[in-house]
Amino acid sequence: MSTNLYGSMNRRSFLGVMAAGAALAPLALAGCGSAQQSDSSTGSADATATSSASTTDLSSQHLTFVGDDAFAPYRYIEMQSDGTQKVVGLDIAVADEMANRLGFTYDFEPQEFAATLASVQASETSFTMAMSSNAEREQTYDFTRGYYQPLVGVLTLGGDAITSVDNLAGKSIACTTGTVQNKFVTAVLPDADVHTYDGGDQCLQEVLAGRIDAYVCDGAEGQSMRDANEGLVLGLLGRDETKDYVGVYRIMATKGASFVAAFDQCIGEMLEDGTIDQFIGTYVGADFEWGGNFSASGSATEGVGSTSAN
Repeated sequence: MSTNLYGSMNRRSFLGVMAAGAALAPLALAGCGSAQQSDSSTGSADATATSSASTTDLSSQHLTFVGDDAFAPYRYIEMQSDGTQKVVGLDIAVADEMANRLGFTYDFEPQEFAATLASVQASETSFTMAMSSNAEREQTYDFTRGYYQPLVGVLTLGGDAITSVDNLAGKSIACTTGTVQNKFVTAVLPDADVHTYDGGDQCLQEVLAGRIDAYVCDGAEGQSMRDANEGLVLGLLGRDETKDYVGVYRIMATKGASFVAAFDQCIGEMLEDGTIDQFIGTYVGADFEWGGNFSASGSATEGVGSTSAN
C-alpha cells in the first residue's frame, strides 16, 4: 500500500479535496443525491448569450443526465458552504446552459461508466457527455458535434513524464474498461501489459501502490489526479498520435432520441459565441480551449442536426 496520503482514499474523496480545498470523507453514491435538478443559474452564460440562443423549444422535455460523478473536471462532487454537496464541472455547466437556452429540465443520475452505456441505450430521455463517437458506438447511439477536444494523459509515480507512445513500451499499463483510451492502447501497443479496471479510481490506486507503471487516461482527468496526489507525474500524448482513436467529446443519446438535433444546434451556437471556451477555461484550463478553431468539432452523426460543423 502506498504511503501517499491519498493512496488509501477513494476517487470521490480526493476530488473533494481538489474541489473544496479540504478533505472529504468517502461517501456512498446514494448519499450524494441520485438526482440533481438542473439549476438555471449554475453555469449560465451572460444574458446576451442566452437571449440569442436557439429558438428550438424543448420545454415539454424532462431528461436524465447519466454519468460518473467522480470524473473531474467534467463531473465531480463539491462541498457547498452550507455543508451540502453538489455535482459540478464542465459537463454540468454545459448541460445547465443548454437547459437555459432550450427550456428543458433534467436530473443528474450518477452511475459508473459501464452502467451508463446501458442506461442511455435503454432510455429515449437520457443522455450522457464526454463521449467519443466511433463506428461501433454509432450503431447504437446518436451524437452531437464535439464540444471539447481532449488529450490523452499518462500518469506515473515519479520519473520523467511520458509524452509519446514509444515511451510506454515495456511498461505495465492501467486503463478504465471500455474507454477510448483503453481501445487506443490495445490498438497501438497490441503486445503491451494492459490491465483494465471498472473505474479510474482503481487505476489510480494501482499506480500509487506501485503495482502498475502507468495509467493511460483522459488528460484533464489526469491533471486533476496529479494535482491531488503528491508524487504523480502527468505526461500528455500529442494529438497526432491519438487522433485516429480518441475523438472529440460529444453528447450521446440512444439512437433516434428526439432531442439530439436541438442539442447539436445549441452546442454549435455555444462554440461560436464563446460560452464553451469560457467553461473550459474555468473548469479545465486555457490550454484546452478551442480558441476559435472549431474544425475538429465535426458534425453530428448522420441524420442528426446539421450536417456540418459551425
